[in-house]
Amino acid sequence: MSFNNTRGARWLSCALLGVAAACARPSTVDFAGVAAKDAESRAITVQRPALYPETIEYDAATDRLLLGSFREGAIYQVDRAGKAARLVDDPRLCSVLGVALDAAHGQLWAVSSNLGASLKSCAAAPKKLAGVGIYDLETGKPRRYLDLAPLVDGPHLLNGIAVDAAGAAYVTDSFSPVIYRVEASGSASVFARDARFAGDGINLNGVVVHPRGYLLVVKKSDGSLFKVPLDAPSRLSQVVSATKLVGGDGLTLIGEKGLVVIANRTPQKTANAAYFISSDDDWASAQLRAERSLGDVYPTTAVRLEDTLYVVHSKLNELIDAPPEKKGELQLLPTITPFGRVAP
Repeated sequence: MSFNNTRGARWLSCALLGVAAACARPSTVDFAGVAAKDAESRAITVQRPALYPETIEYDAATDRLLLGSFREGAIYQVDRAGKAARLVDDPRLCSVLGVALDAAHGQLWAVSSNLGASLKSCAAAPKKLAGVGIYDLETGKPRRYLDLAPLVDGPHLLNGIAVDAAGAAYVTDSFSPVIYRVEASGSASVFARDARFAGDGINLNGVVVHPRGYLLVVKKSDGSLFKVPLDAPSRLSQVVSATKLVGGDGLTLIGEKGLVVIANRTPQKTANAAYFISSDDDWASAQLRAERSLGDVYPTTAVRLEDTLYVVHSKLNELIDAPPEKKGELQLLPTITPFGRVAP
């Protein structure tokens, strides 16, 4: 299978800066721009059962999608026909949640956690593993692997990851109230810690680096959105909004003023929806502009291909909730479905 097609290369110069969405500076998302019937016909079915991806990225230089596998503890490259090939096969990875593309440095990042749903025998017990791997983007070969668990005494679920222009990564922990910073050189530290990050269930989740120098981070359990300055994380603030993004999972920046949030569910609320929010005051506050139901599929993360937004789903919750003896029976094919368009 070849991934050398250069379709979508007009985004490459932006991708090399690590801020592809920001370079184009679109301001509007039209969820009605992809009708339900059209979405179904254009959906990409990944020809790898039981992959159970949580995060998706797009490598514009090679026109390939990159999917982490919750079940296999690996990363796959997928073409637009749905053909999949394993790219990263690191025995240290348990369940891969967040993945992040750093085209400028030729690297692919992955976070590894353990919720007892992996095919592998994992190095640490469930809720104790906190691994971060860095891999060569072209070959998938390991460059570094780091254990973040010693940084914080407590349970761990490393979940979201985003990389800044200098090549440093920021990682959320859904079970401990912290965000980590990991340098490409291998040094790691607690970047931000705050009582507002704590809560019941899964808390900090999706994260993006804004080109103006801060993180935007969603807290799944109660729908809060936080703004965390890169140069002064202690000055973090909660984005004021009348809309609570409960179930918030994946985040996708749309220019500097827009954000698409994919939400699935919590014990208190089922969303299974995409939200488009925007801000006119540098994310001191935000307003809901549009929303779209995505169906009972437990959507997790969105990705942008040219002017179209796609969401990945495979009912990951069913894998997580199934008893150990039933997990192997779950063989659903992942689906990548268009759900909106980005307009300037």
